[in-house]
Amino acid sequence: MSDDNLFVSDWAGYPELFPNLADEYEFMLPFVRHSEGEIFERLDGARGGTLMAWGIGAHIVLKRWNRVVPNFDRIVLIAPFLAFTDYASEKVVRHMIRNMRQDAQQEVRLFHKKCGFPGKLTIPERDFEGLFAGLEYLRSSRAMPSHMGAEKTTIIHGEHDRIVNLHASEDIWEIMPKATYTALPYGHWIPEAELG
Repeated sequence: MSDDNLFVSDWAGYPELFPNLADEYEFMLPFVRHSEGEIFERLDGARGGTLMAWGIGAHIVLKRWNRVVPNFDRIVLIAPFLAFTDYASEKVVRHMIRNMRQDAQQEVRLFHKKCGFPGKLTIPERDFEGLFAGLEYLRSSRAMPSHMGAEKTTIIHGEHDRIVNLHASEDIWEIMPKATYTALPYGHWIPEAELG
């Protein structure tokens, strides 16, 4: 049995945000490089190893939870949520969509800054359509996980997260009390050295 180490990233969560993990893990970028269906298919086919998933990536994993859990030895959910609009106003998403139409490059940079990422990326224009699709997805997508696999799951959330409220992880931890839950003194982006 081979070990599949997968990292399913967040909206605009480019590999440059986690360069070492991107080297060590198969890196999936939702809506820009991989559709939800492609991510589901890859998760379903995995055998062993570690799954890390951040933000919208963690949400996608939670949507497929009962099918995903048996396929991995260890699961790390970073800033997960069951439904984004339970923790942030839909107006926030609409506002981001509007700003993306005016200056997509600037909106992604503002998002990264708000996440706490210290770098500055230039996003290829060909990615804009996928980024729009990811924002639309956040407006209505909902996950319903179970307690299954909690003992091999670690939930990590930044105490100063300005994107996904800390309560999102706490609510998931209530469903999975056997999971390990850690709040770290960061924002939405957590340095990869903390995720090992």
